[in-house]
Amino acid sequence: MAHSGAFEFGVLNAPWLHGLSLYTGHTNPAPSGINSMRNCRSPFHSESPDSINSFPSLISGVLQVVNGDQFALNDSFQLPAIDSFKGFGFRECTCLDGMCDVCCSKMRFQQSMNPSHSPDYLVSQSTSTGTPSPPLQVSQSSTSLTNYCERHSDSSNYYCQTCSVSICGECDLRNHNGHVTVYLIEAMEHAGMQANQVLSEAMHGIKTITDDLEAISLAVGTLDVRSKQATDDVSICIKRIISALEEREKKLLLDIEKARMLKLASLKTRDEALRNSMVLLTETADKLKRGMSISKLTANPTELTIIKDMASAEIYRIRQARKSFTPPEENWISFSGPDSIVLDAIANLGSVALNNPGPIGDRRALKGRGGSSSNSSSSSSSSMSSRSLASIPCGRPIPANNFPVIVWTEQHNISTRIVHMRSFGNDGHPSDNLCRPWGIACDKEGHIVVADRSNNRIQIYREDGTFVRRFGSQGSGHGQFDRPAGVAVDGRRRIIVADKDNHRIQILTMEGVFLRSFGEKGTKDGQFNYPWDVAVNVECQIVVSDTRNHRIQLFSSEGVFLRKFGNDNTSSLWKTLDSPRGVAFTPEGDVVVTDFNNHRVVTIEADFSNAKILGGEGGGNKQFCRPQGIVVDDQGNMVVADSRNHRIQVFGKDGVLRRKYGSHGTGIDEMDRPSGITLTPSGKIVVVDFGNNRILII
Repeated sequence: MAHSGAFEFGVLNAPWLHGLSLYTGHTNPAPSGINSMRNCRSPFHSESPDSINSFPSLISGVLQVVNGDQFALNDSFQLPAIDSFKGFGFRECTCLDGMCDVCCSKMRFQQSMNPSHSPDYLVSQSTSTGTPSPPLQVSQSSTSLTNYCERHSDSSNYYCQTCSVSICGECDLRNHNGHVTVYLIEAMEHAGMQANQVLSEAMHGIKTITDDLEAISLAVGTLDVRSKQATDDVSICIKRIISALEEREKKLLLDIEKARMLKLASLKTRDEALRNSMVLLTETADKLKRGMSISKLTANPTELTIIKDMASAEIYRIRQARKSFTPPEENWISFSGPDSIVLDAIANLGSVALNNPGPIGDRRALKGRGGSSSNSSSSSSSSMSSRSLASIPCGRPIPANNFPVIVWTEQHNISTRIVHMRSFGNDGHPSDNLCRPWGIACDKEGHIVVADRSNNRIQIYREDGTFVRRFGSQGSGHGQFDRPAGVAVDGRRRIIVADKDNHRIQILTMEGVFLRSFGEKGTKDGQFNYPWDVAVNVECQIVVSDTRNHRIQLFSSEGVFLRKFGNDNTSSLWKTLDSPRGVAFTPEGDVVVTDFNNHRVVTIEADFSNAKILGGEGGGNKQFCRPQGIVVDDQGNMVVADSRNHRIQVFGKDGVLRRKYGSHGTGIDEMDRPSGITLTPSGKIVVVDFGNNRILII
């Protein structure tokens, strides 16, 4: 039996919180075999943050849920006031994120030194007057927090982290041999502290948002005033421009009229002169016609010659007179509008400033001296946004290992021939051999867990290749699989399996006993479309590469959806994932993922807000072609299965290539499309040689 002193326990991981989700619309399935817990309802499941006013209410809810109907107290019973808990370690702590390690240590020390500070004693006190009263007489059938078994009232109670169930030290302990167990009181304390930590963060967020709302309320009034003033300024400016344009219009119209009148007078003068000339020429032509008729009758051309000469002289005079006419003016009057510069200036007339311009001016405040409520609002918002998560659980290649797991990264020769290698998985009976395996993981004892994908089963080996056990079959029931892919082993000795074609995640013990599952096919939060790989951190949180939804999702240790990252929740192309495959946690709590179709590795910050990219498509150093499995050691070194380049690349924490192994082939130092990858406790690289249906240990 493993009694874990270092309590590795996820947030809200106690059985009394199985039905509670911090995220709206998501509930956690109860573990198999815990009928008494299945219908439990958290005492503050429907409470608002304002209704949780004291820590005793939390303790009361814990006692009621853990002990169920057997916890029967008198109607007049009340829990001690918060001051009464100070001796038990509950003091007015100044820790921002709940009780710190010093507080917890003090609480355990005082509990061991003074029995009157134990929960059994505190439960029996009345605080109606704020002072301790004689112990409350509880019948033998009533159960305390530390002893709930009716058969063995003197036995210690434990909590199995692997199965997520409370057990009696006499009745049930033998059934959980090899599981991770702790004392029940420690489990309750730890879960309560983590819940209090999350509550503190929530209360801090409520206060921050309240401040933001108040700042927004003040900003609304200021915004209305400034908006009205800006509107008035625009109206005044436009009116001034309109007035100037109207004056210009009058002048231009007057000029046009003057030009028209001058041109019209000139045309009239010319018209009159031409009409007079027309009259004279008409008379001259008539005289010539009469002279020509008379000369025919008299047969004497002298008179006709005289008339002709007179007409010729008149025509000459009229021609000369026309030369003295005012030359005709062009009948053209037009308006040339402003050039494009002027039009652009009018179109871009003025500007609307959305931020304090800084220098003193007309109704503008000096920057940094008030006058802009947005300053306080943005400051408050940035305060909350810059606040980190209450506690970011770190990642480890083997979460429960007692010493650091570090891969060999000596940089004497980057291209290294694989000389120390062991292979297994394809050298036995055909029914025992691996068939298109993918996922692989290792526990602290050196057991290697393999997802034998096309055989729809999980196979476990020792580090020397000796077969240990297998479990699973094709199907959709509990403990059955449909082409399982990624696997992981968490600190509670549970195996997490990406049951890919069943679009779910299954959690089992190392012996293959089904514990729970979560997920179904879909695109909503908590749903999957071919989940491919899984990884866990020290708090047993589970990250899943949701391949066909092109995202990754993070879940609590019990399968409660926490957050996601991918192209369905962001518009930035650089954040887009295309069929992500391998996932792993870093020592800082970040998540690294192999972006399969984008041929790169993406490191996503722990809060899933930002990311950075390593590599690109190609066959050179720091380049990838369809990368798949990935693992990060305890120093931050990253090992990537560069699948279609048929090699393994090892990068330092700084992103510098340290080593690379492998080439295409079937030999002992070759590989064919490596997929899943993990590390042994000694830092050896274990890789799934997918195309050769075997496991390689480098």
